[in-house]
Amino acid sequence: MKTNVTLEQALAKASKRLQQKMMYSIDLLKKAERLALAYGGGNGYYLAFSGGKDSQALYHIAELAGVKFDAHMNFTSVDPPEVIRFVRKFYPEVDFIKPKKSIYQLAVEKQILPTMRVRWCCAEYKENSGAGRVTLIGIRHQESSRRAKRNEVEISSRKYSGTLEGLDEYRQELKAKRARRKSKKYGVNITNADQEQTLGCISGKESLLISPIIHWTEQDVWEFLNKVMEVPHCSLYDEGWHRLGCIGCPMSSTKQKQIENLRYPHVKRNWIKAIKAIRMGGELDSTEQEELSGVRPQGELSTADGCKQPKIGSNIQRIQGRADPRFRIPRKLMQDSEKWVLLQDKNQLRSVERTGFSDSSSSDRLTEEQENEIAENIYDWWISGKSHKEWYADKFLQTKIEFPEE
Repeated sequence: MKTNVTLEQALAKASKRLQQKMMYSIDLLKKAERLALAYGGGNGYYLAFSGGKDSQALYHIAELAGVKFDAHMNFTSVDPPEVIRFVRKFYPEVDFIKPKKSIYQLAVEKQILPTMRVRWCCAEYKENSGAGRVTLIGIRHQESSRRAKRNEVEISSRKYSGTLEGLDEYRQELKAKRARRKSKKYGVNITNADQEQTLGCISGKESLLISPIIHWTEQDVWEFLNKVMEVPHCSLYDEGWHRLGCIGCPMSSTKQKQIENLRYPHVKRNWIKAIKAIRMGGELDSTEQEELSGVRPQGELSTADGCKQPKIGSNIQRIQGRADPRFRIPRKLMQDSEKWVLLQDKNQLRSVERTGFSDSSSSDRLTEEQENEIAENIYDWWISGKSHKEWYADKFLQTKIEFPEE
């Protein structure tokens, strides 16, 4: 969304507090632009866009700064349809990056559900975007205690975190180290080392992260969007949502996940199917790989504007690979879930107890209905944010308590 608001007009509408923050952000963007142009091959900044209020503020402050940038949005296959429709309507210039595989398919392949401690979903869909370039991100200190420790300039691999001025010192140190190594190996001396090409501070999949609005508060963001720039925002905010992210994000609260379950029941259904596939230690055949990719054959994303969510099929084949046991669905959780379901059939339960419960793969002894119930229990534990013991006590053990009649 290109606006016709000039910097002078924007500053005139802003409060004094916001004026100072806007100018600080613009100054940072202008100073770092030389790096963005150098690493971006003349294309400037890589702006990470999500459709949320912070990425909107980031987009428009970069626009006011007059720096060169291109905006990109990564789809995950669990994006709220309202967000995608909003971006398509008001920010058509944003480049949509479609996933090669859906999050459900990756969960089955990895044999791991994404959790707060193991957020492989972020690494797969977001963190590698803008590799080799200077990337603008819209994080803010006020958002969380973890982000409060972040700095306005960082290298994605965490090799450096600090200020733009400190980055120059860091680059000079790298250059000096390189010169010393060459001096030992090739005889380059200290007098001609300065003639060597300046050493880049990022390489490979790394990116240089710039956070221009890191010092802004939520109040600053809304004032900037509503009063200064006067641009629309996603309708979910008007319904009381405070953050816009992936449906069922591990970092969101249990209450938020429950709200999303009611609003987007297809996401829960797909996760249930994925959990069943993980229990069987399975992978999907080539046909289902295409169904799970989250992308239609014509290249249209299948998440919003009436598009269908990717489905998880039932043709599951056994595989030998296993995920890191520290992060798999707890064995005790699956055993307890199976045992609770089988209590309804005591003969079947005795048979299972003699042979032992499964570690990660389903057995023919369980019916489809029982498998569904076990997967439902695992999903309920997953979104609860509780340990297995705490969840199991709340879910099952308290139902056994018998209170004496008075």
